[in-house]
Amino acid sequence: ALLGIVHSMAHKTGAAYSGGHIVHGCANAMYLPKVIRFNAKEPAAAERYAQIARILHLPGKTNGELVDALIEKIREMNRTLDIPSCIKDYEGGIIGEHEFLEKLPKVAKLAVGDACTGSNPRGIDPAQMEQLLKCCFYDTEVDF
Repeated sequence: ALLGIVHSMAHKTGAAYSGGHIVHGCANAMYLPKVIRFNAKEPAAAERYAQIARILHLPGKTNGELVDALIEKIREMNRTLDIPSCIKDYEGGIIGEHEFLEKLPKVAKLAVGDACTGSNPRGIDPAQMEQLLKCCFYDTEVDF
């Protein structure tokens, strides 16, 4: 089974930067809350995330509340495991902002073209992928 844009992003950011390698599992964990927020704009995806939250007995009545609870639970698990919330904080900041921004268009284009992207519940183009990767670098909210 293919895995969606979390893996596409992790595949393409893992070895892209001279400062060091972003371990695949850590990249997936860092990016997952942002990708859930992005995908949840698609109603069918929001319903599936809400279903996962219900199975985990997370609080919330609406799909939006349940998606929020799921994202917070993942963030909580990441904190417990000392997984940073963003690329810029990974391994004490080994990925520099200048290099990240310089390589962003290419990394975004490659991530969109990754085999896992086609199975994502919401479509994404290179411009949106750039936005999403910036959210993952700076730990900013996904509002698009």
